[in-house]
Amino acid sequence: MAKKIIILIVCVLIAYMIGNWFPIEKLKPQLTEEPIAKVEYYKLIVSIIAAFITFVAVLVALFKDDLREKWKFARVNFNTPANMTIEITADSSDSDTAEIIQAIKYISRIEVHNTGNLPTMNAEIYLDDLQYIPKDSTIAQLIETTGTPLKWNGTDSETIIIPPGGKKLIQIVEVIAPEKISLPDAEKINKPPQLIIGNIINLKDQLKGKWIATFTLYAQNHKSKSFKIEIEWNGLWKARLMEMNNYFKIEKKG
Repeated sequence: MAKKIIILIVCVLIAYMIGNWFPIEKLKPQLTEEPIAKVEYYKLIVSIIAAFITFVAVLVALFKDDLREKWKFARVNFNTPANMTIEITADSSDSDTAEIIQAIKYISRIEVHNTGNLPTMNAEIYLDDLQYIPKDSTIAQLIETTGTPLKWNGTDSETIIIPPGGKKLIQIVEVIAPEKISLPDAEKINKPPQLIIGNIINLKDQLKGKWIATFTLYAQNHKSKSFKIEIEWNGLWKARLMEMNNYFKIEKKG
């Protein structure tokens, strides 16, 4: 777009300089002040209209792609679902106490909404940046990301097409319940709950504090667009979401 505007400005400047420096008076025809016939008058009007149409056609040829983008586009917005975090409970057939419903993990999602009038082609979402701030500290620790895209909810695909007006959910955070693990010597140890942000599993020494994650959407016909998530967790686990909400906080920031 900028290159085309520069070319147009250069052409106008060249035309201006030619008009000022070229002895245009020598080309001026010798006209007599005589009334012209009606036919000649209409020919003159038609010629002016044709010149104007030609000028408009040249402008359209130069800027048609840019003009089309103004009217045809994909536009992605990130929204927080009504229930951003949901609980996944154990299958009752696998439980010894089917009457007691307990969560085995909690997952948090973001809704990706295409408000444009073109499909968002080959959309992928990456965890681009992740920082951890320990409890009672203000110093952020940078956590290295994997550079691989996340899978979209309900699919095994990392790349999808979002139609105009379409909404897609993508899982960004997961908290997995603690469990007992049997060692080779038959001893059992307690595995603490795990926090997974994007595709990064938290380390043992990063169980309490705040996490700031930046996710970015990349698509074939859309500029990259990011949003941030802040997570606060004290490392405790509760078996139902209502109780877990007192210890686990997640919020979209931008």
